[in-house]
Amino acid sequence: MELQEIVERYADSLAEVDATTTVVGVNARTKVAYQPGIQPMTESVVVPLMDAAWETLYADERSFRETEVSYPTTDVPSTTKLDHIFTTDGLIDEPPEWGVEVKRLQFVGDNGKNGDHETAKMLSPYLKDRGVLHDALRLREYGWTRRIAVVGYGFDYDETSLDHAATLHTTGDAAMTVKNIRSIVKNNGPLYYRPLIEFADSILRLRGWTIGPRAEASFEAWRHPSGGTGIVFGWEIRRPQWEKDYDPRHPW
Repeated sequence: MELQEIVERYADSLAEVDATTTVVGVNARTKVAYQPGIQPMTESVVVPLMDAAWETLYADERSFRETEVSYPTTDVPSTTKLDHIFTTDGLIDEPPEWGVEVKRLQFVGDNGKNGDHETAKMLSPYLKDRGVLHDALRLREYGWTRRIAVVGYGFDYDETSLDHAATLHTTGDAAMTVKNIRSIVKNNGPLYYRPLIEFADSILRLRGWTIGPRAEASFEAWRHPSGGTGIVFGWEIRRPQWEKDYDPRHPW
């Protein structure tokens, strides 16, 4: 299975999880439960649910699947996990086919107030920010599956999407969440991931880290008031050291 189809499976599975799960996210500091829906859930919660939803929607496509797997090296802390590994080509005697690091991005939080970390999580090269670029670097150096990729997902917001959200979330905290997002959009303009995705794409390609085109798919997940129209995107990551003509004197 190629990355574009994997991203499409992720998109379908995220929509399914949002519509059906009974799991809710919890604020790590206050221990207060978030409003239902996938938008505030962390990757460690979403990825296993997404993996199970994939199996429900597209049974038997994968001969092997596992989530939250330790890297087989002491150079990576034991607390750092590879989010998702699986095999679609039936080669069960080989290492897993795909290893994927999944990154949740958020323009806003559970309450609809402004989030300050999405740019760093996309573009920062620093370990402290745990960003997409650092995930790609870690996979290049320590990934052990036959193919590797970084995949991200998040929600866009504009007046049209917020008008629809307001018809679905009409009372209490949910209505206030939509109102908070609308205030951000009114004062600052629409919040779209396209510019960040394209910046990241330029960096990865300039570095020579990608194989093939960027993969993208959209999905709808309106259960949470900060949800709505989502995008899933990803890149297959190149490992020069695995290539036949690799010369360590010219790693790029």
